[in-house]
Amino acid sequence: MEARRWGISHKYILFVSVAVFAFMVAAFMVTRTMLEDYALRAADETAALILDQTEKRLVSFFSEMEALSRSLASTAIVQSIDTVAMRDIFISSVVARSRYLRALYLGTADGRMYEWGVGAEFVDYAPSFPPDYDPRIRPWYRSALEKGDFSISAPYRYASVDDIGITCALPVSAPDGTLVGVLGLDILLRSLGSVLDGLAIPKGGKALILGSGGEIIASQFDEDRPEGMILKRFSAGDVLTSQTGSFSGSIGGQATQFVHQHIEKLDWIVVVAMPLGPIRESVRALLDLIGLVEVLLMVALVIALAIISGKLIVAPLGHIVSVINRVEGGQKGLRVSVSSSDEFGLLGDEFNRLLDTVEEYSSSLEDKVRTRTDELRKLQRENTRLRIIEERRRIYRDMHDTIGAKLTNIFFCNSVARDLAKDGPDRLRELLQSAETNCLQAVGSLKGIILGMSDDDRRANSFALAVSAGVRSRLEAAGIAFDCVVKDKHAIEELPSATLDELEKVIEELVSNVLKHSSASSVRLRLSLGASGLSFRFSDDGRGFDPRLTSVGSGIGNIRYRVESLGGSIRIEASPRMGSLYRILIPRAALHLYREPDLSTAVADR
Repeated sequence: MEARRWGISHKYILFVSVAVFAFMVAAFMVTRTMLEDYALRAADETAALILDQTEKRLVSFFSEMEALSRSLASTAIVQSIDTVAMRDIFISSVVARSRYLRALYLGTADGRMYEWGVGAEFVDYAPSFPPDYDPRIRPWYRSALEKGDFSISAPYRYASVDDIGITCALPVSAPDGTLVGVLGLDILLRSLGSVLDGLAIPKGGKALILGSGGEIIASQFDEDRPEGMILKRFSAGDVLTSQTGSFSGSIGGQATQFVHQHIEKLDWIVVVAMPLGPIRESVRALLDLIGLVEVLLMVALVIALAIISGKLIVAPLGHIVSVINRVEGGQKGLRVSVSSSDEFGLLGDEFNRLLDTVEEYSSSLEDKVRTRTDELRKLQRENTRLRIIEERRRIYRDMHDTIGAKLTNIFFCNSVARDLAKDGPDRLRELLQSAETNCLQAVGSLKGIILGMSDDDRRANSFALAVSAGVRSRLEAAGIAFDCVVKDKHAIEELPSATLDELEKVIEELVSNVLKHSSASSVRLRLSLGASGLSFRFSDDGRGFDPRLTSVGSGIGNIRYRVESLGGSIRIEASPRMGSLYRILIPRAALHLYREPDLSTAVADR
């Protein structure tokens, strides 16, 4: 099965659809990238706001711790180390801030430690210290003295409890300026996370607080809690080297967007981590809508292109192709209908001019071919005629040298016999005379057949007379009486010469059969031309035969062949000792249709 060919409209629509699809896919990818970048920027901006909020909270928190420290350090109770009064004021301050404040204490310059707080490790608000405990060697004490002002220590392990935290420390001086000691406020790391609890971070985000070395001070992620007394570290991205920034990473196998900011006053780093999934989910619905709109636009564009191409391209081309196919099928006079002045109109005009030129050339060529064919036919007929003449001459020469010589010999022998029998019986002389006449007629007929003599010459200007005289002479020479009646002689004489010639041969063959086989004493011939056609009756009173038992010889076969070639029919009625009757009928319509067999092919094939 032949594969269906793609038309130009299908290819055009396909190529344009592919191009539009590729363009829309590229536009979709660019839009998706832009929207995701926009979502990330929006998330970064939101995180920046949260960082600012977190920074303000932390600064406010530690400003409160600093204000509390300074207010306590400025009291005479602390400066004079009034332990009873200090106990009451320190406990009340801690209880009021127990959500994040663990203890308040004063480490004196002479190595004494006064601490009160809340928690399981405190008994009556007082902790227990090792016997050799000296506050002056603790990190918070040293950092406060080194700075000479309010300071926040790095995370460290507490001496009075097995936990990690930070200390806000402030040196305390007497009115005369001498160092009384260092005032400290303990904050557990797990309590510091309460500062982050109030942050409203969208998209399921969480926050972290890092120390200057990257240690995680506080985190909303459970996996960031300290392992024993060891703090975990956070070193992803550039959080330790840049003041602010953002980067992508992962926490717990989940892609996350990180935004960080350095708090100079505390020397801490605040990090906001927002999962990328929810961030991208915010634009996914918009992307789906954009994709649906693009698909609908592409379908509408393809349909519009199909309609436009069908009207502007397919229809004109289809009309031109239809005209080409019909012209190829043999129709003439067809032209392309030109209704526009565009390229297809120009193509139609050019194609019409081409058809005009082709038809003019074809008509001229047909005339030339027809003329040349007629000339070739004339030359062929002339050549055939000359070859037939030459062939007849050759046959006549051969027959003249063989049959003619024998007939001549018979003629002379018969002449000698006639001279010798001039005194003999009259019947013998008649037979010899008849033999001489038949011999001369045979030579003449042979010459007429071979050399193409006219039928009028061979029939003595009358078919009826020629047949009657010829048959009579042959039959009477054999002692057979002949009764001949020909009606409508004039109409019969008007029949074609070829038809009359075939009739004469049929009659001669019938006479030959009588002479050879019948032993008849009389023969009757009736010939007439009526409305139904040429009627032909030939009968004898000889010994007859049974057509069902007798094989058909060449004589009857030739008779039947010639009658049927004339378009007629033959019927034989015969029986033993009852003679025979031949009924022949040739319809009037077939009498004028018969033509002599064309010998040109046979001659040309030699």
